[in-house]
Amino acid sequence: MARKKNGADEAPKPGHNSSLTDEERRALTLHHKAAYEAADARVEMCKADRKAVADLAKSDLGKGAMADIRDLIAAGDEDKTKANLERMLRIARWAGMPVGTQLAMFDFMPDDKAAEEGKTAGMEGMPCDPPRHWPPSAHQRWIEAWHDGQAVLASAFKKKREQPEAPAEQAPTESAEPAAANA
Repeated sequence: MARKKNGADEAPKPGHNSSLTDEERRALTLHHKAAYEAADARVEMCKADRKAVADLAKSDLGKGAMADIRDLIAAGDEDKTKANLERMLRIARWAGMPVGTQLAMFDFMPDDKAAEEGKTAGMEGMPCDPPRHWPPSAHQRWIEAWHDGQAVLASAFKKKREQPEAPAEQAPTESAEPAAANA
């Protein structure tokens, strides 16, 4: 039955099958079933072909071959690639990894890395306890940065908890019970 819109009857639109008989619905279902089975068989064949290509790439190039291939495919979209690189550089910076610098030959703690690790620990809410094996200058820089991280964390919580100003409720007045207990 057609719907009425603004008092006028509308003609059924294409795809509107409420007027089909049971036999017509059965015939259309069987028709679409055959088409779906054929498409499903093609999908399975394509999956098998893709697996064969992946296996050959792994045997030729090693374990990381498929990751490299997927990354090359994804690199075709310049905007996505740029966004992924920016995200990875941000995460590396957050993790205190020196991006674009050469690592030192000797095992000592540069103050910049100590500061980044301290700030991260402060932001994570970790205790103020720098690693014991670091030199004193790195300890001091770590602790200073830890306090900076705590300040950022407190600021974030403050912003998160700020609500639009609602009418202030009246503070409860002191009851007589505490006074009576002290007497």
